[in-house]
Amino acid sequence: MDQPATSRRPPLRDVAALAHVSEPTVSRVLNGRSGVASATRTRVLAALAELGFTDVPEPGRIRRGAVGIVSPELTNPVFPRLIHEIAEHLAHHGTVATVGVAASGLAGEDRYLTEFAQTAVDGLVLIGGAHAEQPVDLGSYRRLIDERAPLVLVNGAPVDLPVPQVRCDEARAAERATDHLVSLGHERIGCLLGPARYHATTRFIDGFERAADRHGLATGPEHVAESVFTREGGRAGATRLLDRGMTAVICGNDLMALGAVAAARAAGLSVPDDLSVVGYDGTDFTATSDPPLTTMRQPFAQMGALVADAIAAEIDGNDRYRDSYVFTPELLARNTTGPAPR
Repeated sequence: MDQPATSRRPPLRDVAALAHVSEPTVSRVLNGRSGVASATRTRVLAALAELGFTDVPEPGRIRRGAVGIVSPELTNPVFPRLIHEIAEHLAHHGTVATVGVAASGLAGEDRYLTEFAQTAVDGLVLIGGAHAEQPVDLGSYRRLIDERAPLVLVNGAPVDLPVPQVRCDEARAAERATDHLVSLGHERIGCLLGPARYHATTRFIDGFERAADRHGLATGPEHVAESVFTREGGRAGATRLLDRGMTAVICGNDLMALGAVAAARAAGLSVPDDLSVVGYDGTDFTATSDPPLTTMRQPFAQMGALVADAIAAEIDGNDRYRDSYVFTPELLARNTTGPAPR
């Protein structure tokens, strides 16, 4: 006996089980999104009708309603700044941004990917996450791609996936920072970086070593301190580099650089007279820190615009942005770098 039609949506899992498809596929049909094969859509519609639900929009009627942005954290100012730029440019496409924080690492990211895929978001932007770490497990990303979920990866490692990938060049940042410090007479330069499992850390070291070799400077384990991406982590790592006689430190982000300044002061040293410090990211607070921080600035506005254009194109089924885009950071020379001490 047929069930009466109802405006109440049945649970996704019930429809998915009846149609022999995944829950994200059911969600896309229910929200009028494209990217679902005709035969698959017919099965989902039949299952919905059998469960008494017939109020399903035509494909493309609901377009770019929301994009889910997954970030590893919001306490580091670099992530809110990048999210702001992406969201601002998404607005030009008639799209709102929904932000999720994968605070528990990769497990948290997987949870958000599952939850976002089951909601009405039309695409996903992943900042950092699994593609930023090594070894990388791309299983959750491949599942999304198999389900034709529009996806853009930001600030991770180049991966063999047919999706747009946008990042800044940490290796080039380290090279430019090293060149800047060498021009000031520094010969003992250290790198204060995040955990080695991050591809960004590997790229920083590669760029630093290339520049150091070009200038004939020594490199090795004693020139690298691994810590965490916080002020406290920067202070601890910088203390180790100071004990090894470094006169300049290149940091993996701006928070670590502030920690390095604090470490120098705790040791009775002056910045930049006794220790020069270079940050990375170029977040807004660095212009007014004490002293104003020399840093390598990511081009947030340009990156955000490209990410927004790329995810909008993916939602429309346009693959024109399916490539890897690498932006070059800009040196902002301020008051934390100066001539090497005699």
